[in-house]
Amino acid sequence: MGILQLLTDNLGKLTDNIVPLGLAVFALALGFFSIAYLNRRRQMLHQERMASLIKGLHYAGVAREVFTKPRADSRDHLLRGLRWLFGGAGISGAMYGYETLQPAADPKNALTGLLVGLIPGLLGIAHLLFSWLIRNRSGRQATPQTGYRVASRRL
Repeated sequence: MGILQLLTDNLGKLTDNIVPLGLAVFALALGFFSIAYLNRRRQMLHQERMASLIKGLHYAGVAREVFTKPRADSRDHLLRGLRWLFGGAGISGAMYGYETLQPAADPKNALTGLLVGLIPGLLGIAHLLFSWLIRNRSGRQATPQTGYRVASRRL
């Protein structure tokens, strides 16, 4: 049995596995590229620091703002929530429509397709809830309760 016959006999199995194999190779190549890039970047920063020390200059390095935790903004979470929610609705609608348009349409398969977008939709709802909580919390901190009202002045 030759190699050509072996390939032609198993061509169906090979084409079934080509997409997962291609994605796995792509993910591994991306991982190796990122490791090599980060290593090269770390070496470059080290060389810059050493060169500035040799010249007698003060190396400032990274600004302190880089390490501070960014403040949570309700608008960012609102946009993320809407993206996740509408993305989940789009996936659910597409999968439901695909399953109902099949020649042997089964309502159970259509509902299963509808549930595919449930997780992204729930992530969207979580972001929207977090956005609402941040907005309410920042609103309470901005207006302290003093117990009295400020009288308006007429001009």
